[in-house]
Amino acid sequence: MRNSYLLEGNFNGTPGMTRIFAAFLMALLLSGCAAAVVGGAAVVGTDRRTPGTVLDDQVLEVQVIDRIYSAPEFAGGDSVKVEVYQGVALLVGEVTTDAKRELAGRRAAEVQHISRVVNELAVGQSVDLGTRLGNTWLTTKVNTALLRHNPVPGFDATRIKVVTSQSQVYLMGLVSREEGDAVAEVARNVGGVEKVVKVFSYRD
Repeated sequence: MRNSYLLEGNFNGTPGMTRIFAAFLMALLLSGCAAAVVGGAAVVGTDRRTPGTVLDDQVLEVQVIDRIYSAPEFAGGDSVKVEVYQGVALLVGEVTTDAKRELAGRRAAEVQHISRVVNELAVGQSVDLGTRLGNTWLTTKVNTALLRHNPVPGFDATRIKVVTSQSQVYLMGLVSREEGDAVAEVARNVGGVEKVVKVFSYRD
């Protein structure tokens, strides 16, 4: 199954949070649950990652965000979103200084089992609610386009992870290079998308 959690905002690390979250996820996996809640809707998972890798990635997301926000420099005014796929950590959102951007990337890389950090944090004030809603709507539009054009055989909402920040679309997933190029081409042609960044893990 695929459990997708995008952690953002002023999340301050809580002692034991990672252990609690890991235990929760393990309970879900052991329960034999075949569906996951993604964006408020239940979908059947056909993720190409193994269940163990899915669990590892979700735990790593919590560890990365905890590691970043445990730094005293992140006292407020920052909004860091984290998504981990196949051990690759994507950071998007806004931080108030270049130093914080670099610090967030370094701290994410310090988390054990993170193989690569893609630091796409923008320097500036956190965006307003209208912009956040616009990003969410653009993610929905890209997912809808991918479902309609079906560039990956057996495509569903769990096959490709779409993350949007400041009208830029980031694509994650376990794909062939041909599939990745096809997915990116579909995303580029969605109205409102200013840039597409491929953060894929390749099978070939």
